[in-house]
Amino acid sequence: MQQLQLFNYRTDYLFESENQIASYYDVLKETKNEINYSEHINPKKGFAICGMEYEEYIDVKKDNLNGLTYDNILIFLKNSKKEERLERYKKLLKFRNIDFDSDLFTWNNDDLY
Repeated sequence: MQQLQLFNYRTDYLFESENQIASYYDVLKETKNEINYSEHINPKKGFAICGMEYEEYIDVKKDNLNGLTYDNILIFLKNSKKEERLERYKKLLKFRNIDFDSDLFTWNNDDLY
């Protein structure tokens, strides 16, 4: 796992993998106002379905954390199985009455054709 610090905000990669079809990574990052967790799939050229890249994410405003910290979230995610992270994290936030945004974001990358 790699941790980067840019502009005094943290970024932690929880998972990174690559095969002949795609690159995969899960990342927890901090911005000035939010903590974001996202899981990415970036297909390699020739393997993309309609040139689509995928990102499923959960964004939480720092003002809404109700005492939860970046480190608490990082430890929780690290202790969760990869396949269950998104849903377990959503359940934790709901249990603690923390508002969040989540969605599956896709975009077309013409370089993948």
